[in-house]
Amino acid sequence: MILMVVGIFLMSLSAIHWYLRYQALSLDRDLLAKYASYEIAGAEKRPVHIKIPWFVDVAISQQILSNNQWTIAEKEASYLANSARPGEDGNIIIYGHNTRQILGNIRALKGNEIITLTSAQGQEYQYQVTKIVEVNPDQIEYLLPTSEEVLTLYTCSGFMDQKRFIVRAKPI
Repeated sequence: MILMVVGIFLMSLSAIHWYLRYQALSLDRDLLAKYASYEIAGAEKRPVHIKIPWFVDVAISQQILSNNQWTIAEKEASYLANSARPGEDGNIIIYGHNTRQILGNIRALKGNEIITLTSAQGQEYQYQVTKIVEVNPDQIEYLLPTSEEVLTLYTCSGFMDQKRFIVRAKPI
């Protein structure tokens, strides 16, 4: 009987973890309207690769907001197409699963690391880490559009991925 209860508990815990891991951030209607107002032009400037020496070296796929949720690539980092592009004013948002192959290693950053984004046309843009913070999923202030160019990296963290780990970087 005890083994059955423990088994059901572990299965429930696994189901909750799966749900929290794969549930994308839901955004409110006002924020959706702000992102929807941006033009999805300049596809040649969209990032296709991110590298942080010793931490991250992965391709980036373009993703969108769909049904109030962000779509996410399973084996690559994801670039929110409605966010800014490298070299332009605004918040460039790159997010991905908390795995070593994608963005999980950003949790080991300490600050001042150099991040290199490569655009679809092969141009490289460099950023320096200026802020590292762990927040609750409803704290979306780091995901809002900005008036100056900033790079935001975003992944899950914490027990059962209940927190969000955010790295901010400025162009150099």
